[in-house]
Amino acid sequence: MNIQNRNNRKKIQQTYENFPLWSSFYLTNLMPHLTAIYHFCRTVDDIGDMKKKIATIQLEDLANDLDTCFNKNCNPSDRLFPLMNTITKFDLPKRSFKSLIKANDLDTKYNRYETYKDLINYCKLSANPVGEIVLKIFGYDSTEHINLSNKICTGLQIANFLQDIKRDSELGRIYIPIEDLKKFNVKESEIINQTSTNNFNKLIEFESRRCWDMFNDGVQLINLLKGYKKIPISLFVSSGRKVLIKIHEINYETLQVRPVITKSEKSILTIKTITSYLFGLSLSNKKKYLD
Repeated sequence: MNIQNRNNRKKIQQTYENFPLWSSFYLTNLMPHLTAIYHFCRTVDDIGDMKKKIATIQLEDLANDLDTCFNKNCNPSDRLFPLMNTITKFDLPKRSFKSLIKANDLDTKYNRYETYKDLINYCKLSANPVGEIVLKIFGYDSTEHINLSNKICTGLQIANFLQDIKRDSELGRIYIPIEDLKKFNVKESEIINQTSTNNFNKLIEFESRRCWDMFNDGVQLINLLKGYKKIPISLFVSSGRKVLIKIHEINYETLQVRPVITKSEKSILTIKTITSYLFGLSLSNKKKYLD
């Protein structure tokens, strides 16, 4: 076994370890395919965080590797080899993968978004395709399924932006619309310099409430799914809400503290969701924001 092949196996193993919300018996048969998708997403995200010139070259190389993958010409030593079988088995669309690459290419060119609509359009490339791919693997691809999935995925992306404001600012990126900064009288320099203010906290609360509404708007997707496939989607929503709860608990001081869900909390979320599923309880409840 050559070095590249060993590296591929190591990365896939690491990917399995990063699936705490999915590492249960109910997804055993799909785990190799879901980890292949996750591995691709992590690869493209890691490239997007590189310096601009390097990232541009690496993203072009990844796009070429993706073409090879879709042409079924991958060798076992190729980094996307595990993905080729998944693409073939589930007839996954290339546009979804290309969108993820494009989103990270945009990250090398833009680090601000003027309006909330602009940010949503970015999420259509950076987050929504992942939901479309997962739904396709689960056997669903109707417009209704995808529209609801998009709300959840966009919500998850924005929750991540709120969670990672400090980290993103260190990379020179601000994923809060400029129009919202102005509305709450928050200066970009305050975010870059990690200076929390009362106005900043109010801004993050506003964004958190709007994000919470996205989960409520998309949660009905769970009712459209059959069997155990309800569980991971419910966990997506629960984990997104949990991040927002964590942000609320630190009084929206995400410039000072990065709120995280601990392994034990992830386990509790998983156990509660599986238990509710087994007892036939609803997994698609809308919930009021915390006051």
